[in-house]
Formats: sequence, structure tokens, C-alpha cells
Amino acid sequence: MRRWFYQSLGILFAIIIGVTGYAGTLEELDTYFSEARVEWEIPGMAVAIVEDDSVVLARGYGTLTRGGDKQVDPHTLFAVASNTKAFTAALLGVLASENKLEWDDRVIDYLPRFHMNDGYVTRDIRIRDLLVHRSGLPTFGGDLLWIGGGFNSDEIVRRIRFMEPVAPFRAEYHYQNLMFLTAGEVAEAVSGHTWEVFLRNRILDQLGMDETYPSITDLTGLGNVATPHEMVDSVITPISYDSVDAVAPAAGLNSNVLDMAQWMRLNINRGVIDGRRILDSSLVEEMQSVQIPLEPSDLGKKRLGTDFSGYGLGWGISEYHGYKLVAHGGGLSGMISRQAFIPSEGIGVVVLTNFAPHNLTRAVTYRTLDALLGLPETDWSEVYLQQREDDREEKAAEEKELRKKRVEGTTPSVPLKKFAGKYHEDLSGDAHIVMEGNHLVFNLYPRFIGDLRHWNYNTFRVTWRNPIFDMPDETFLTFFLNEEGEVQNLEVTFYHPHTFVKTE
Repeated sequence: MRRWFYQSLGILFAIIIGVTGYAGTLEELDTYFSEARVEWEIPGMAVAIVEDDSVVLARGYGTLTRGGDKQVDPHTLFAVASNTKAFTAALLGVLASENKLEWDDRVIDYLPRFHMNDGYVTRDIRIRDLLVHRSGLPTFGGDLLWIGGGFNSDEIVRRIRFMEPVAPFRAEYHYQNLMFLTAGEVAEAVSGHTWEVFLRNRILDQLGMDETYPSITDLTGLGNVATPHEMVDSVITPISYDSVDAVAPAAGLNSNVLDMAQWMRLNINRGVIDGRRILDSSLVEEMQSVQIPLEPSDLGKKRLGTDFSGYGLGWGISEYHGYKLVAHGGGLSGMISRQAFIPSEGIGVVVLTNFAPHNLTRAVTYRTLDALLGLPETDWSEVYLQQREDDREEKAAEEKELRKKRVEGTTPSVPLKKFAGKYHEDLSGDAHIVMEGNHLVFNLYPRFIGDLRHWNYNTFRVTWRNPIFDMPDETFLTFFLNEEGEVQNLEVTFYHPHTFVKTE
């Protein structure tokens, strides 16, 4: 009951217009959010603002589906994707607080079946390493296994051993979903409960987050659910949800801004909500402390006052004009979200949208923080729209330069039909090169089917039929022949290069 009281009070306060300057600020933000959503052509968006331990604004903008008549409201459910990660880190922290594990315990002491590509790393990787993206594995490496492979959690964890590192262990930051899946497996092994049950018992129920669901299967039959959208043939189009059940501890949660605001209140208040301690303060401090430093972005250094940046335990940590900012983003096919808060000032904002990719969530975040901190007003939507245009121009220039380097007049070493057949990679499994009409097709999983057009020599350009929003629509595939002129293997890039050996 207390949760609904605070939410109702906050929402009521947010729509009072003209009574105080503060209410005027909220009105201005509300107008800004509404107009920015239209500028970015986002079908639906929801925003909640937390200040002084209250939800002072919770609003929906746009519709559940582009062109539909069902309006987004504060209860509308969205996929929050990687905003799940801090929940998983907190669950491990709960176990640490109960002396059932320590952050720097070895992973194999709890998961003997877990293996990395390197024996030393297998023996030495710690729970903390799983949570700070310093495993040495490539960014998004292995994500194809759950995006399109249809493998369950056990099989994905088993296949981690086949993934080769791209950096020395603990030397660099590479964003890794499969390490958070492994962290969830550790939580299950120690707690004796599934990740979903443990999360529900120790966090969601404690915060009254009864409109937060760990799986898209939980959304069946619910009416107030946002539809994901992406650009398909230059048209904003509804698409299907990606199932992330196999990596739920990394990206599985679906929620709304009201529930996520309760999670934010808990983290702002160092583990306390409505006078009840849910998480130890030392746990919250550890999660919100830099574990691995990162180089601030150019925009961060130039426009956000960012002199330091890093990753904590499930949270990004950075400086925002002299304040410590704790934040995280989330992205899945057709869904982008962001939550950010400044603990010292007791303020924060959560933004959920049903379109990908875009940077409106960042624009809304910084516009809100500026208003609440009394900083000079910046049209962050315009800043990021300009950045989008600059990125498009840079991409066009890169494409032009790429075409200049293409070697014209070459042909493949063998007839196209000689490339056809079955190819195998231990990580991904079997892929097929097949002839369709007069061209080749690469077929691995439903989300990794691409048409091949000859580029030069034995290299082909792949156009993906159902591209993932954060992966290029086009990439390259090269065949390699042995000394006898027979096709031996191929290399293709998804998020990073994969080598498949020809078996048939």
C-alpha cells in the first residue's frame, strides 16, 4: 500500500501546474519529453523522475504500437534488457552479505562445469570478474547463441569454453552478457533457488515490484505491453520480442517506470526504502564503486563534464558536471531503456522506449538532470539528433572509402557451387552455404541468414535478412582454400569474426 501511496502522491504532484516553480519545471520537462519523442519518431515512451525519495513524475507518451490507439501510461510494460544486470549483481551481494560467498571467490568452486578457453582463466576467474566485463571475451561474444540459436542456459554456459579471448584476462573492458548469465548460475547454485524465484523473493516482492516479470512468457495475456519497433526497409515497423530467457540474469526483465522507480529509490538510499533495509549499505556502495576504469567518451569530456568513468558491479559510474552519476542502459530488438541517478542529490530518472536504436533515452536523462540540478538548459535532443546525423555522414564516408578499395574485375577462385556445403564452428554449431538462384546464402540461425554478393576475390558481402539493431546490416564473408584448391573454411563477422570449417 505504501508504494501506491507514494506513487499516487508523486504523480498528482507532477501534474500540478503553476503552483510553484518546481511544478513549472516538471511541466516544462513533460512538454520537452513529449515533443522530443515526436522528433525522434519513437512510437511509445515512459518516464519516471525520482527526487527526495518520491516519484515526482511518472508519465507515458505515445502509443503501445505505432499507429495504434492504446496510449502508453506509467504501468505500460517494456523490456528493460541490460538494466537487469544490477539486479543480478545485487542478488550475489545478498549472498555475500549472508556470508554464503565472497565477491572474489573462484567461479569454479560453485560451478565446476564452467570452463573458459584458457585453463588458467578457468581456474582463476572470480565472481567479481563476471560482473565487471574483464573476462577478456569479446563484446557481445556468444550472444548469437541466445538471439537466434535457441540454446538453453546450460548449453550456452557449456559453449563458453569455445570462445577465444580478444584481450588478456583482466586487462580490458569488453561488455559480456554471457558472464552475467554465469553470475546468475552462481546465484542459483548458492541460493538453492532459480534466479527468477530468488529475485522475486529477495528484491521484487520486497519493493512491491509486482508489475515486473523475468520472462516475456509472463506477458502473455497482459494488455498493457509495449510492442518493439525497428526500422525495416526504411519504415518504423513492429517486430517480435526477442526471447532472453536463456540469459535472463543479463537482460531478462520486463517492467514499467513505476516499478523501476522503486528500484532506483532503493539504490539512491543505499539499500533502504520506506524505512526498511533491503540491501546492506556496504553492498550498495560496492556496486556503485568503480571496479574497472574506462576512458570517458569525447562527448562526455566535451559536454558532460566527465573527468572519470568506469564500471561497477552491474552499474556504470561516471562524473556529470562534478556529481557522481550511476547509470545503465538496456537494448534489445526494438527496445531501448536507461536509468540514471545521482545518489548525493537524491535524484534520478528512468526512461523506457519501444524503438531501437536511438539516443533519446540519454537526451531525456541529461535534460532531466540539468533541470533538477539547476544547470544551464541544453537541448540534448538536438545534440543527439545532430550526433545521429554526423554518424550517418561518417558511415557514408566510410562506405565510399571502402568501395574505393574494392578490387574490381576479380572472380572467385572456384565456381559458386563449390562453396556450398556444411560448415562447423564449435561455438555456434553448423552453418550452411546454399545456392538460391544465382547467388549464395549463409544460413546459421533464423536471425543469422544473409545473402552473399561477390565483392572481390573469394570475399563476399553479406546482407542480413533480419539484422539485429546493434549489428551492421552488412558485413563480409571470406572463403579460404587449401593448397589443392579445395574450399577449407570461411570467416564471417557477426559482432566479431567467426571461423567455420567445411565438413561436407
